[in-house]
Amino acid sequence: MWESKILSFFEYPIHLLLAYGYTTLFIWCLLEGEIGLMLSGWLASEGKVFTYEYVVIVAIIGAVIGDHVLYILGRFFKTNAEEWLKKYGHKSETISHWFGYWGGFVIVFERFIYGTHIPVLLSVGISGYPYRKFLVFDLLGSVIWALAFVSAGYFFGTHVINFIFFIQKNILWLVIVVGFILFYRQTKE
Repeated sequence: MWESKILSFFEYPIHLLLAYGYTTLFIWCLLEGEIGLMLSGWLASEGKVFTYEYVVIVAIIGAVIGDHVLYILGRFFKTNAEEWLKKYGHKSETISHWFGYWGGFVIVFERFIYGTHIPVLLSVGISGYPYRKFLVFDLLGSVIWALAFVSAGYFFGTHVINFIFFIQKNILWLVIVVGFILFYRQTKE
């Protein structure tokens, strides 16, 4: 029962991509769309609905617009954004450290570090980082991100999709094993 629910997890997103094409992809990329990019790249390699070039272009446009919304929220709603970032505690401190050390390159690579996308972009907006620099680094990061994930789906699509399905199929076991390890470690301390 659980297995069938987990396996059907991607059926609906694939259905949306096939039915509404680039609109679904665009909306997915406004948020965070790594899986959507890989699925779209895979569908493009199969000759269904998408082309590689248009998937990359739509992904970049969606990512840049979504990133700018977060930057603007941080910039013009600083108090609310700071309150929201307090939920991230330690992660916010780490992001501030990264930003101090790496500067604008954090904007380029934050997409590849799970769970940092929203806090980084809000923090950049809060910090008063110059818009033109933000735009350059964000465009660079969006292009690298789109090319990486679309290419993964396009060139290794079957393998990537099989890997995702394998993880989905075995996620319950993975959660049980990780839970057991964490429980065991906590009781040993």
